Amino acid sequence: MARGWAVKLSRTAYIPLSAAKLTEELHELLNVVADAVVQDPAIAGAVGARLVEIHCVGAESLRTSVEVLARFVAQEGADALTAALVVGAVSAAYTGAIQAYVLEQQESISQALLNANRAVQLDLQASEERFEDIFAHSSTGIAMVSLDGELERANEALCAILRREDVAGMTLTDLIAPVDLPLINDALESLKYGRMRRVEERPRLIDRDGEHFRVLLAATVQKDAEDNPKHFVVMIDDDSQLTLLGGRLQYQSLHDALTGLPNRQYLTTRLESLLHSDIEHGVTLYHLDLDAFAVITDGLGREIGDKVLKSVAERLSAVFAGEKAMVARLEGDEFAVLVENGPDTPDVDSTIRTIEHELAEPVYFDGHGVAVSASIGVLPRLPTGGHPAEVLRASDMTLRRAKRSGRRQWGLHDATLDKREQEEFALAAVMPGAWESGEIEVVFNPVMRLDGAGRICVEAELNWRHRDAGLIAHEKCVAMAEHTGLMLPLGEWMLRTAAEAACGHDEILAVCLTESMANSPDLVRDVRRVLADTGLPAGRLLLGFPVHVLASEDSEAADNLDLLSDMGLHIGARDFTGSTSEIELVRALGVKAVRVKGRAQKPDELVSHVLSDLVGFVHEAGGLVVIDSIEDAEQRDWWTELGADAGVGPVFCVEPTTEWPDAG
Repeated sequence: MARGWAVKLSRTAYIPLSAAKLTEELHELLNVVADAVVQDPAIAGAVGARLVEIHCVGAESLRTSVEVLARFVAQEGADALTAALVVGAVSAAYTGAIQAYVLEQQESISQALLNANRAVQLDLQASEERFEDIFAHSSTGIAMVSLDGELERANEALCAILRREDVAGMTLTDLIAPVDLPLINDALESLKYGRMRRVEERPRLIDRDGEHFRVLLAATVQKDAEDNPKHFVVMIDDDSQLTLLGGRLQYQSLHDALTGLPNRQYLTTRLESLLHSDIEHGVTLYHLDLDAFAVITDGLGREIGDKVLKSVAERLSAVFAGEKAMVARLEGDEFAVLVENGPDTPDVDSTIRTIEHELAEPVYFDGHGVAVSASIGVLPRLPTGGHPAEVLRASDMTLRRAKRSGRRQWGLHDATLDKREQEEFALAAVMPGAWESGEIEVVFNPVMRLDGAGRICVEAELNWRHRDAGLIAHEKCVAMAEHTGLMLPLGEWMLRTAAEAACGHDEILAVCLTESMANSPDLVRDVRRVLADTGLPAGRLLLGFPVHVLASEDSEAADNLDLLSDMGLHIGARDFTGSTSEIELVRALGVKAVRVKGRAQKPDELVSHVLSDLVGFVHEAGGLVVIDSIEDAEQRDWWTELGADAGVGPVFCVEPTTEWPDAG
């Protein structure tokens, strides 16, 4: 019976007990009813109170419980009077407990409402206090404005912004410039009718002297308890100083701080505009780099250098004063001039001469007369629709080509040379990745005696098998690596790889050093480490030094050569031209072999005599003459007649191999 009662009750109300626990509770209550039938009907009241405690509440729950208990009392054999008294005691106790439960809930709700109301009042009071604090002490001008535009209240900050002692009784019409008043009125109307919750505008206000000044105005609407608009809250900031500061910062971001000229960013923006404009006579770009500017800064100091840059800026501006042109400082000692050509604009040659003449005139600083020259790259008549970055890249490449010819040189843009150099630069840029992935390898080229008596050594070189460009030979590989700074680690790897291969053979290994390798302060250390790690004897390694590097007084190459020679290495000299100073170097440094550039055509009698004497001088100095390169048997024969000792090239080896070449 307890289990059935539990099932019925669970359908009438939410009871926070499991089915088993509820059945157990009801079983105990049935025991109490059974005792009431036998002893005293009044004790059945505990059942009604307990039903309320376990949340069996509601009319349906009571009806279900009365039906169950009525059947139970009848089964217990109670007479009608006893049954009525028992069920009545349960119902009366149930009703009393319900009333107590309801009163308790009402008290709890009343207390919660009271607490909430008290919290709201406290929050409102705190909010009003915060508003008053902000209103009084804020640097932002704040005004309470009636719906018809009258200032009901204003803080001191607003009076200060308006430069007035009091604004009481004034209206927005009195304070806002007539030209901006309709805009503000429309904005406030949108707030009033709920079309917007907040507005921001930048009107001009009128101060006490009648002067207009621009401010940032923000406004919201405050409503009453019935959600009707009550008044506007208007906040005003005088941002005239910020506007001036913003303009100054914008100017600084587009101009060079030292010279006051437009900077690269400004020039780029202007260039982009001109490239998309239709200018009848086109646009010309001059890209200048001052020659040997470091001589001035290192010799006379940075302060004099800055003064020279200012002078250059002024002189360039004077040269182009009559033209529609922008003179800009790009960075360091680089300048650019963007000229919108007109019918009377001087030609490029005349303009260059004028620039050179102006810069060559000395300017005196602290008693020092200083003049400069410039290398200049010129892009005449820029193509319309181009990209500024591409134009500046082309001007930079044109400038670099001009500088290769020496100081105070200039050159015109050449699209063909640009494309070729860009391709080479692209190869140089990806060279580290190609080395990492194994595309670059060490190959070996025999250096053969011209008399057919065998070979004097095997030379290590680099080959790059590029997936698109094909085979890139040694000279181009080292030129690109030297240009990007990759040559030092790549050269050490080449030396180590070649030494490992040479250990299994009895011949001399030759490695030609680049300029950076020859001058490296780590060269001797690297060579020692390679010899120690590979076991290659020092006497079986020949290192070729560039002659012009050995002749330089301030290079590390000569010191490196002396130390390596003391270790027992053989020393060679490459790029040998045969000057007297080079021959003296060969003799003084104990050079074993000199490398002379080959000739495509047989020399005439006079040149042959000179070359023969050159070979003789090298022999007298104790060196061998190696020709690079010898293309065919005819060249080999007439170099043999001239007395040369050995050579490399296709006549001896069509293509160097990654394996040590066979003796045959």
